[in-house]
Amino acid sequence: MIIKYLFFFLYGYIYISIEGFFIERFINQCKVKKIILNNLNIDNNNYIKAKILQSDFREIKHIARNTKCKVKIIKKVGVPFIINKYRKRKIFAIAILVIAIFIFGMTSFIWNVEIISDGNVNRQEILDLVSHYGISEGKLKNGIDIEKTINSIRLNREDIAWIGIEIKGTNAIVSVKEAVQSPEIIDKNEICNIVASKDAVITKIVVNSGTARVSIGDEVKKGDLLVEGVMEGKYTGIRDVHAEAKIYGKILYEKTKKEKYIQYEKCKTGNVEDKNEICINNFKINFGKRVSKFENYDTISSNKKICFFTNFYLPVFIKNTKFIEFENKEKYYTEEELVEKIKQELKEELEEEHHILQYDENDKFENQEIISEEDGITVKLIYEVQEEIGLKEKID
Repeated sequence: MIIKYLFFFLYGYIYISIEGFFIERFINQCKVKKIILNNLNIDNNNYIKAKILQSDFREIKHIARNTKCKVKIIKKVGVPFIINKYRKRKIFAIAILVIAIFIFGMTSFIWNVEIISDGNVNRQEILDLVSHYGISEGKLKNGIDIEKTINSIRLNREDIAWIGIEIKGTNAIVSVKEAVQSPEIIDKNEICNIVASKDAVITKIVVNSGTARVSIGDEVKKGDLLVEGVMEGKYTGIRDVHAEAKIYGKILYEKTKKEKYIQYEKCKTGNVEDKNEICINNFKINFGKRVSKFENYDTISSNKKICFFTNFYLPVFIKNTKFIEFENKEKYYTEEELVEKIKQELKEELEEEHHILQYDENDKFENQEIISEEDGITVKLIYEVQEEIGLKEKID
């Protein structure tokens, strides 16, 4: 679509209207003369609008005369008309032509790589991965083997279930679906043991098949044998079996933090400075000062690539930097407030690390240790959770 638009723009095109009683004959003669009527819009049987190349206009007038139709120019667009308009300003006309050729040349390259992922696959990893196979900014589109790239990535990355690559304009769209890792399923007829999936203290043992090698109250480490895939019968003797059991363990998750009664907190003043830069690869054009006049400030930067239409990017982007002023204000916490503040922070950290909320209230017990000091408080938050820790392990 972009190539077609640039072609028409470079060669020049004319919007025309044709009116007469023999419109159908007019269209048929255009087909015979191989004149393409683009964006043909038929208002009624006697009136149409269309877009034609400026080089076809003379022939169009001849056909209109033969079919007793009237041709009217609505608008002229394109480089030839711009040059004609500014023919006394040759430098300007040449500059316009050079820019048009430059933009046309840019369409042969990739200037943006867009990553679409529905999982936790790291975006930067995918960018680095496709770049390794030749899909990156500044690469020629004709030199990219999409099928080879897709097959190579799927063979080398087990965490990616599906990857699709589509090139639209100067934009390479990489869609990724994360592979869901499912535990290995061991056939009932195969011999296996049950081992610990985590460090824990054994709280409950229910063995259906196999021989327990631990007791309630035992401390076990990840990978320790819990139930061995063997059984001894009075008449059958010792035989290997597929171990089946439910083993529950108590797991401790804990975290400690100390904070002071007097703390300094950031308070935004509402004052903001903006700095903009135009970046073309490593070349930068700055608008405004490089350094903020604020004494204390946070910096937030964002990049916006220049994009025409939907997928036509250029190797140019605007970098916006915001300087947000703040003041450090002193705040005093009471003992109760500080304990609650630290507990909330510890809960959020433990939830992020161990997903504490996934456990039912009956399987989760919260405890805390508080140490008051002269200048602050130390809080130790402990979660005691119970879960099934048995993991089947095939015996080779």
